[in-house]
Amino acid sequence: MLSVHEVTTAYQGLVAISAVSIEVQKGEIVCVAGANGAGKSTLLKSIAGAERPRSGTVTFDGKRLDGMAQHHITATGIAYVPENRRLFPRLSVRDNLRLGSYLYRGEADREGPLDLVFKLFPRLSERLEQRAETLSGGEQQMLAIGRALMTRPRLLMLDEPSQGIMPKLVDEIFQAVKRIRDAGMTVLIVEQRMAECLEIADRAYILQTGRVLMQGPSAEIKDNPDVRKAYLGL
Repeated sequence: MLSVHEVTTAYQGLVAISAVSIEVQKGEIVCVAGANGAGKSTLLKSIAGAERPRSGTVTFDGKRLDGMAQHHITATGIAYVPENRRLFPRLSVRDNLRLGSYLYRGEADREGPLDLVFKLFPRLSERLEQRAETLSGGEQQMLAIGRALMTRPRLLMLDEPSQGIMPKLVDEIFQAVKRIRDAGMTVLIVEQRMAECLEIADRAYILQTGRVLMQGPSAEIKDNPDVRKAYLGL
C-alpha cells in the first residue's frame, strides 16, 4: 500500500532522515520506533507532505506522493495526526470533527464516520459542545484521531499518540488503534513508547539517528537482546 524508498529529508537545514526505506501493507499496523530525535516525526511529515524530501520516492497504491501538496495527499486516503494534534482549541468537539469531514461537505452522509468515532471514543459523544481547549490531554488525542477518521482514510498515520497523556489512558489509545485496524484501516504509528507500540504492531522499524537500524516482525524485534537492553530496559 505505502512504499517509502530511500527518502532523505532535511529539517531546518539539517538532515533528519537519510535514505530511509519502509513498506506498509494493506491491513497492517506498522510501528516506527526509536529514541527522541531519531527522525520518526520527519518520516511521517515526508509522507504526509508537511516536509518535502530532498531525494527518494513515496508511493501510495502505486501513485507518487513526493512533491504533492498536503491536502491532495489527504484526498488520496492518507490521514495524518501530528505530534502536536493541531486542533482548533476554541472550537467545539463537534466543530473539530465536522472540519475533518470537509472533503465530503457536499455529501448527505458527511458525518457517517461519527458512528465509528463514538464507538472508539465514547467520551467524545459526551463532550460535543465543549471547546477542544478544555479537554484533557488524552481526550484531545482522541479528538485528533477522531477528526482524522472523519476523512475516511485507508491509511492512518499517528505521530506519538501517547505523548502528554495520563498513563491510565495510554492503553486506551493503543487499544483504539487495534480496533481501527479491525475496522478495515491500515495504521502507521511512530512512538517512543516502544514496548506498547511493538505489542500492537504486526511489523516494526527502528530508527536511529535518521537511519533504519532494524526491521522485521514485531515479535522478533521485541525479543532481540540488543533491543531489549537498549530500548526496553530489560
